[in-house]
Amino acid sequence: MTDYQRMRNHAGLADLQEWSRFEVSGPAAGEALDSVVGCNVRDLFAGRAANTLIPSPTGGVDAIVWVIALETSFRVIGEPGDHVAIESALHESLTGRDATFRDLSDEQFAIALIGPDAEEIAAKALGDEVRSIAFLNALSLGPPTVLAARIGYLGEYELHLFGSPADRESVVAALKQADDGEELLVSRDAFAVMMTEMRTLSRERDVPPNVSVFEAGLQWMIDFRKENLRAAEVLERRKRAVECKCVLMIVDGSATGMPGRPVYIEAQDIG
Repeated sequence: MTDYQRMRNHAGLADLQEWSRFEVSGPAAGEALDSVVGCNVRDLFAGRAANTLIPSPTGGVDAIVWVIALETSFRVIGEPGDHVAIESALHESLTGRDATFRDLSDEQFAIALIGPDAEEIAAKALGDEVRSIAFLNALSLGPPTVLAARIGYLGEYELHLFGSPADRESVVAALKQADDGEELLVSRDAFAVMMTEMRTLSRERDVPPNVSVFEAGLQWMIDFRKENLRAAEVLERRKRAVECKCVLMIVDGSATGMPGRPVYIEAQDIG
């Protein structure tokens, strides 16, 4: 069984240690984070997650991220290529606010169990509470203590686990034992193939620097009712500048000579 087949048909464990992981904490943590991410952070209660983006100062996309609300802090997770942009935006958000952020990339492990049997294996290894984690939710499990988050780079059969580096090997061993001792670890290439197959959008791969949020089709990641979002005025201007034309045509099968001929609606040439 190849690594791809393992994830697609059973379960595979991907090492995501290189992915970006930040913690935002303090009395004004929610306010700070809300100023740089598109989703409405105030709508996130503890244990809830959201897929959103960090808009650039010019109305483009600096990073695509997951935000997880915990009882006293927030986690921000993104791809390795967006690390600098995320760090810069979080640093900007702290200006004048009682909040701090720290890079957890070296302080915690990050792995993801992926596949149709992922939940069953995780429940055997970490306890039945795993089954209660709904999509876009997170829960602290243990011992050993891990944060289990169902965030979907690859769909609903996916469980991200974060914890102390000292506990990584014991967590991996418990998952392996729960799968009858089978090797679960898969290559990064197999994970990348799965992301491509699931049409998971990568900011670095799929969104050119000069493309706006709207041209990228990612406006659904932003709550435009927010008044504190970075680049709000620029985003509003770029939103008004977007032109969209949609034409539905039903052409009789006997019609000929259509290529190259103009199309009119109420005597107006629309192309």
